Amino acid sequence: MSEARTAPEVVALPGVVAGRPARRARVIRALGRTPVALIGAATVAAVILVALAAPVLAPHDPVAQIAKPLLPPGREYLAGTDEFGRDELSRLIYGARVSLYVGVLAVLFALGVGGTTGVVAGFRGGWVDDTAMRAMDMLLSMPPLVLAIAITAVLGPSLTNVMLAIGIVYSPTFARVARGPTLAVVQRPYIEAARAIGAPGLVIVLRHVLPNVAAPILVQATVSLSTAILTEAALSFLGLGTQPPTASWGLMLSASRQYMLIDPWIAVLPGLAIAVSVLGFNLLGDGLRDVLDPQMPSQ
Repeated sequence: MSEARTAPEVVALPGVVAGRPARRARVIRALGRTPVALIGAATVAAVILVALAAPVLAPHDPVAQIAKPLLPPGREYLAGTDEFGRDELSRLIYGARVSLYVGVLAVLFALGVGGTTGVVAGFRGGWVDDTAMRAMDMLLSMPPLVLAIAITAVLGPSLTNVMLAIGIVYSPTFARVARGPTLAVVQRPYIEAARAIGAPGLVIVLRHVLPNVAAPILVQATVSLSTAILTEAALSFLGLGTQPPTASWGLMLSASRQYMLIDPWIAVLPGLAIAVSVLGFNLLGDGLRDVLDPQMPSQ
């Protein structure tokens, strides 16, 4: 008598499929109990809210000359006016839009180019890995700000070129961050099993590799947003980024150099805005790094 056939038992891979919902729940709970992450998230949320609600929050047109130049902070103009008589508070609020716009798009570009390069290099190995990473090493060998200045000097000063320059500068970092975990993941038994049953490489990368390397890439993206804001401010300060009369924190700092002794607020406020934004993204990145650490104990 023939034996009855039974369906093959499905074995869940711990931490790969079955463990994801539980891991996600632990991460959310841990974030809520991490003061550094909460402070960073609140700061970032405030900056994003200010940028999105700029037309509502700004009391005046940021490029309109509405008063006497270099007025100190007062009841009518809470942050005073700049050297052209434009409302400083309105320009600070709209400057958040420029910084976030450049930072987010530049980091997305670096994530797309560098992250893809790192994952493909780690997954394919061999000459693909060697060629791709040597190209990334060439970019890493140059100081980031110097490379960004060189790129914008060649392409010309504009907001689009600044985003492109920052994206190119930080692509090697994402490539390195993505390649390391990928090299470890491709050695796992479930990757070998997927290859053995003939799964296409793209399917393996999307279903098995990316979910396991997403955590360090996410942390790097958060931290890179802070450095992207700093780089944009530096390029605008040097006249290679945002061009007048667009409101930009770096451009406001550059214009305030001549008037710091007369009206120190004109330099203090944009510098403080940059510092708070960078601090918020750094704290959020540090909190995410601690929470997403693979060695994090169960909460």
